[in-house]
Amino acid sequence: METLGKVAVAIVVAVIVRWGWKLLNWVWLKPKKLEKWLRDEGYKGNPYKLLVGDMIGFATMMKEGKSKASPVTHDITSYALPFDHHIISKYGIN
Repeated sequence: METLGKVAVAIVVAVIVRWGWKLLNWVWLKPKKLEKWLRDEGYKGNPYKLLVGDMIGFATMMKEGKSKASPVTHDITSYALPFDHHIISKYGIN
């Protein structure tokens, strides 16, 4: 009976370690590997931020963009898509 308990504990620990590794790989290792690959290819951009990414900056720019009056010109990208406009003007189009 004692051996059965040790085996059960070992299985539970193995499952937890595997889930932990998958989570770490999904949340941190794969995005950092992709970021490194893109930088090696010559792409520039914001560094990876754990889970939230650029969402805080995106929300802030959308709020600022909606608070301003839109211009009476055909070039409204800075008002309609402020985050995209910011990224393209900062890093260029690739």
